[in-house]
Amino acid sequence: MSKVYFVPWKQNTDMVGKFKKALKNSNILDNINKGDKVAVKVHVGEYKNTSHVHPLYIKELVSMLLEKGSEPFLTDTTSYYCGNRFTAVGMIKNAFYHGFSYANIGAPFIVLDGLGNGEGFPVKVSEPLNEIYVPELFKEIDKMIVFSHCKGHALASFGGSIKNVAMGCVTKKSKLAMHKFVNFCYDETLCDGCDACTEMCDREIPKIKNGKRILSLEKREDCMHCPGCMEACTKGAVKLSELEKLQHVLPIAVEGIFKILGKENVTSINWGANIVEFCDCMPFPGSRIKDNIGIYLSKDIVAIDKAFLDDAEKNTFMFDGRPDPEIQMLQGERIGIGKLEYERIVL
Repeated sequence: MSKVYFVPWKQNTDMVGKFKKALKNSNILDNINKGDKVAVKVHVGEYKNTSHVHPLYIKELVSMLLEKGSEPFLTDTTSYYCGNRFTAVGMIKNAFYHGFSYANIGAPFIVLDGLGNGEGFPVKVSEPLNEIYVPELFKEIDKMIVFSHCKGHALASFGGSIKNVAMGCVTKKSKLAMHKFVNFCYDETLCDGCDACTEMCDREIPKIKNGKRILSLEKREDCMHCPGCMEACTKGAVKLSELEKLQHVLPIAVEGIFKILGKENVTSINWGANIVEFCDCMPFPGSRIKDNIGIYLSKDIVAIDKAFLDDAEKNTFMFDGRPDPEIQMLQGERIGIGKLEYERIVL
C-alpha cells in the first residue's frame, strides 16, 4: 500500500509553513542526495493566469533541496498550442512574470525541450500510444519532483500529477499524438460559415469556402483536436467525442518517463487549492469548482491523484460531458505506474 501524506487546508493559517513542515516530517525527499540534478516539474501558467501553484511553495521546496546539497532547477516543456509558452523564450518570460524567477525561487528555470522545436528521442510504451518522444535533457536528470496544481481540464476532465508528467514531459510531437486520440466531429450541414472557428484557432487551420468550413482544404495533421472550435461554434457544427481515450493514454506516457528516470526517482506533490474549471494553459481558468482541500505528497503518482480525487469527489469534474477522471488512475495501476490503494497520513 502506498503512502500519501496530507496537509489539510485551513484558511487564515500559514499553509506555506505547514507545507515546509510536511516536507521535513515526511520521507518523500529522503532519496535526494548531494550532487543530484533534480528537476522540479512545474506549470508556470499561461500569461495572466492566476490560479497556478503559488511560487512561495516552490521556493520552500527548492530551499530544502539546496540544503541537501542537490542541484535543483525548475522546468517544463513548451506547449503545442501557440500561446506565450509555445517557445522557450516566451515560457521563461511567463515564469518571470508569475514569480518563478531565479531571484525569487533560488533555482533557474530551464526549458526541457530546448528552444521549443526539439523532437527528442523515442521511448517505447504500451498500446495504443506505442511510442513517446522525450526531451534529450532527461538523460542528464537524476531525480524529478512533480509539483502539480489540481484543477479541471476541458478534455482530460482532471489534471493532477499524471497529466502533469504525461503532457508536460514530452515534446510537441507526442503532445499532438495524445490529443489526437480525441475524436473530431464536423457536421457540414450545421455550418453557416460564420468564421468563429477561424478566429479562435491560433494555427489558422479552419478554412471557409462558399459559406462552409471545408475540411479537405485544411492541414488536418496540425490539428490537436482542442475544444476551441467546438466552444466557438454557436451552431453545434463541431463536436469532440471519445474524450476517455485521452484519459487512457496519459498514464502510458508516464510509463515512458518512468522508463527513463526510474519510477523510484520520481516524487509527486499535488496542490489542492484554486481548484478551477480549466487548466493552467488558459489565461482565464474559469470559476472555482471546489473549495481548497489541501496539499498531498507521495512517491506514488497514481495514489496521490486518487487521494485528491477521493476528497474532491470525481463528479466535481464531470460536467459539460467531461469523462470520468478516475480512468487515469485505473489505467495507471493496470500498466504498473502506481497503485490505487493508499494509506493517508495526516500531517
